[in-house]
Amino acid sequence: MNRILGILFILIIAAGCSMQSKLNRDFKGERIEKVTEMFSNLPLSKIPMNNDHTKYIFTKEERLPETTISQGTKSLDPMSSPAVTKVEQFIFIVDENELIINTQYNSSYKRL
Repeated sequence: MNRILGILFILIIAAGCSMQSKLNRDFKGERIEKVTEMFSNLPLSKIPMNNDHTKYIFTKEERLPETTISQGTKSLDPMSSPAVTKVEQFIFIVDENELIINTQYNSSYKRL
C-alpha cells in the first residue's frame, strides 16, 4: 500500500512540474503583453479564431548535434544519435479583452 501511495505522490509531483502546468500557473488570466515581453526574442505567429479569440504561437528552434552513445569500455563499434532540431511551441489563446484564457505547450524533434 505504501508503494502505491509513493508512486501516486511521485506522479502528482511530476505532473505539477510540467511545462504545461508552469505556463498555466504563470500566465493564465494575465494580459498578453506580459507574454510578448517575456518571449520577445522568439518568432510570433498570430492566428485569429472565429470566436473573437486570437491564438499566439511562439516558436523556439534549437539544433542538437549528434552525440556518441556510450556502450561501455569494450565496444568496438561506436554508435551515435543523429543530429536533430528541437522545436518548442508556446501557444496562448487570448480573448477579446487581451486576457490569456488557455495555454498549450508542444515539443517535437526533426531529423536533419
